[in-house]
Amino acid sequence: MSANKVFECEHLLALLGQQVVYQTHQCEIIELLDGCNLVLQVLEQDRNIQATQYGEGHRNVPVTYILPVFDGEGELHSEVLAAGIDQLLEKHSAAK
Repeated sequence: MSANKVFECEHLLALLGQQVVYQTHQCEIIELLDGCNLVLQVLEQDRNIQATQYGEGHRNVPVTYILPVFDGEGELHSEVLAAGIDQLLEKHSAAK
């Protein structure tokens, strides 16, 4: 990780359970993946059919998005900014 990142991946753990609007969908931040990627789950009734390892669809699952937190230059990714997650990060860091 580069030194110019304002927030480190550990700060993102405080965001789990927070709600944001991403691509006009109300979402909840449900997971932080290795490599600083956030997983958002759509809270609306939209569903995807999840395929098995053989490509057969058998069950409905909630729609999820995976957002990279940092871009190639170590700054917050534009998708994170679009979802307003940067504001949540600032609010959590100011509360400490």
